[in-house]
Amino acid sequence: MNAQVVYFSNSGNNERLAKKIAAYYTITATPIVPVNAYPTSYDALTTQAKRERFRHVEVPIRPLELKLDTSTLILVSPIWYADLPRPVVTFLKQLQRSYQRVVFISDKFMVGFGTCGRTLRKYLPSTTIIDKVAASRGNLSPIMATLGK
Repeated sequence: MNAQVVYFSNSGNNERLAKKIAAYYTITATPIVPVNAYPTSYDALTTQAKRERFRHVEVPIRPLELKLDTSTLILVSPIWYADLPRPVVTFLKQLQRSYQRVVFISDKFMVGFGTCGRTLRKYLPSTTIIDKVAASRGNLSPIMATLGK
């Protein structure tokens, strides 16, 4: 598969899912890592995430190494306050290349994709195909149905 997995995970759920996808397709998984770690306390984390989301805070991230020869980006991330977490938005803003297809996957899917599709469209070229997949407890079936194999 001509793809790369990039993921953001604070609690570890989406990291496990991203690594499971990468292992299944024998591709690499690269984390989006904020320069400053998020709080470990749930209350402090949700307070910070909410503030970042609604104030459109630019969260600095560490540099990522992306493969240049891939046509598909598999983006694995939680959904915070009905949108992409701000480190993921920073990643999209800094993306220096385009992909034919971006597949957004979120684990622990509960209430829908919110504004994630609109946010992805805002930062990706209009020619990029965007798919959204709800994963449940690491079940790869809906992912395989979208990506194949």
